[in-house]
Amino acid sequence: MQEVIFDVAVIGAGPAGAQAAVSASHQMRHVLVLHAGKVSFSRGRAYWSKSVKIEDAPVFPGVIGPHFAKELMKWMEGRPVTDLTIHGEKRKTGIEIRDGLITNLTREGDGFGIEASTAALKKGSPTQIENFRSRTVVVASGFDDRWPDIEFQPEGDRLYQQYVAVFRYAGNRKGWHVCIRCDGHLHVDEHLAIVGVGDYIYDVALGSQDFTDKITILTNGRPHGMAPEVLRQAEERGINIIETRILRHIGEKTDLVGFELEDGSEVYFDGFLVDEGLIPNTKFLEDWDYQKDEDGLIITNDSAQLLDSHGNPIPGLFAAGDIVSGERNLIATAFALGQEAGLSASDSLRRWHHPGRQ
Repeated sequence: MQEVIFDVAVIGAGPAGAQAAVSASHQMRHVLVLHAGKVSFSRGRAYWSKSVKIEDAPVFPGVIGPHFAKELMKWMEGRPVTDLTIHGEKRKTGIEIRDGLITNLTREGDGFGIEASTAALKKGSPTQIENFRSRTVVVASGFDDRWPDIEFQPEGDRLYQQYVAVFRYAGNRKGWHVCIRCDGHLHVDEHLAIVGVGDYIYDVALGSQDFTDKITILTNGRPHGMAPEVLRQAEERGINIIETRILRHIGEKTDLVGFELEDGSEVYFDGFLVDEGLIPNTKFLEDWDYQKDEDGLIITNDSAQLLDSHGNPIPGLFAAGDIVSGERNLIATAFALGQEAGLSASDSLRRWHHPGRQ
């Protein structure tokens, strides 16, 4: 049986990946979408809006994260693979969705070889590896937020097990939030706790001022790490900074209400934000020469194409969504970046190009 070579392979099934896939299929391309959620249990940031409705998305408004993920799947499933003839040539168009965590991406001729684990990862069980080929690739794999080491379980072998207590309170109206722009409106004129360190965490405090002036920064046992001028402004604004380590959560069912600190004291708040940095889902690109920022996010050109260390576009390799450097981590932005990447990947496959353009 002849090996299937897809026109576009999309790594990730969040808003950026779904939009890239739909846009490419709309240009009559045969698209493979590899969705890591069921295999790795890693979920995009939007998924963790578990009880708070997503109000600022351009489509599917007023849904919570898990329902949003299902709607994205339905959207892609609405473009199944079909046969057609264009210019007398038989070909396929539409979207094929597979569960798969990318383990390696290699160059194979003018296209790509994709190695993926397609069965749920379990301790002590061998991985189930499948290989795919595609003429172009859109990386829309996003990142995982780092969570604070409160009630950390080092013996856990999966992220969701290690931070089970944190995830209990994540994505609820009264629980952990990771985006002040998305969830600040839930706590207008209420007392916000912000967990993190350095000038970076003060950026969250700056965003919080649109909603409240009652702000406490908790460093979870670390020095605050702020530059003198930043610390000075924080003090001028009346922001309290607590450097005592957080021992455990204080909660009522899925509502987080406060923390017990290592010194035995308890502190209570109305809302909780965390920014401990991020983990880009790009391990499969380790052997590639591509530009990235200090956080490991991918730097692209205006056509969503990855650049090598010399600034040259990497043929056939594109990126979209939260994995792209310098973009706002918002759903509307992810859709826009996904469309650009999907269309650019499709355009690169055209047989003829404008003679006056490269």
